[in-house]
Amino acid sequence: MAIKVLIVDDEPINVKLIEEILEYEKEFQYMSSTNGKDALSLMNSYNPDIVILDIMMPGLNGYEVCKAIKADKKHKFAKVLMVSGKAMIEERLEGYDAGADDYITKPFVDDELLAKLKVFSKLKKTEEIDELKTAILQLFSHETKTPLNGILLGSQLILDTPSISEKVAEYAKLIKMSGERIHDLVRKILLLSSLRNNRQLSRSRKSVQKYLENIINTTQSAHGPQLKMTMNCPEDFSLNVDWKLFNEAFCAVVENGIKFSSNEMDIHLTATVNDSHAILSVKDHGVGIAPDITENIFDEFYSHHIDNHTKGTALSLAISKEIILLHHGELSVESTPGKGSTFTFSLPANPAGDSSSR
Repeated sequence: MAIKVLIVDDEPINVKLIEEILEYEKEFQYMSSTNGKDALSLMNSYNPDIVILDIMMPGLNGYEVCKAIKADKKHKFAKVLMVSGKAMIEERLEGYDAGADDYITKPFVDDELLAKLKVFSKLKKTEEIDELKTAILQLFSHETKTPLNGILLGSQLILDTPSISEKVAEYAKLIKMSGERIHDLVRKILLLSSLRNNRQLSRSRKSVQKYLENIINTTQSAHGPQLKMTMNCPEDFSLNVDWKLFNEAFCAVVENGIKFSSNEMDIHLTATVNDSHAILSVKDHGVGIAPDITENIFDEFYSHHIDNHTKGTALSLAISKEIILLHHGELSVESTPGKGSTFTFSLPANPAGDSSSR
């Protein structure tokens, strides 16, 4: 699709110059206006991707037009490039304060203008896709809650019914298990949505050693003696995080290591701390991750070999990544196919506002 550009300038010669630059590239479509009032009317009928907006105009100036564009929810993704013959920092700051996405000065450098238009067109499309993904996830979550509750309740009532046949009980368990998987998916979708809407953290300081000991005990009880878990952690190491969220992230990585382990279900947990960062790692001896898909595993819509996918989603790792980013940390992975993977959590040892010792 063509990149739709709206040129707003009261000087016809400037408009003509920009039009000639855009004509070099077939991917651009453009319209123009000589004043702010008409430009705002064109926003609704033309719906441009990018507005090239002169600052000094009679009537509404560029700052006022920019503010009006950014205040209209219908055009919240439209990008505004403000134009002026001056290069004063005060003028630039006023433009950014009005909501401008970038600033270009006269005379134009053709290649620079075209490059900026292409970059901001891609940015606009990315933002629109991200919002669409979020809307789809939220819609799915809310629309499945009521029927899902009926499935779980109904299957449990069948299982609680006296004297049902083994076949009926088997089907009821299958229905319940499938419902629980969908319920977990819905929970994760809502959690991911809340994380991306600047969820507030509820921090507290706890011993990392005690936390890891509890993780090992709980996980080994769930998976049985075939799972071996070990750890290496200093006794005096504590961490100030939102433990409910951090536990969600850490357990997802541990379960991921177990899931992709073959015969050797061996998970090693390590924790270290220095003056600036706390480092926790989860090492497994599983199948490993191919180098070409390493970055994709944190994408909520990614699932390797999706045609044969039977259980689990990429949502867990996407959620883990978002949780650590919300803590101003980083989650990374190093892996060798056939030998295993190591996921590393890096977090500020003393986050902003926390003056307590480690």
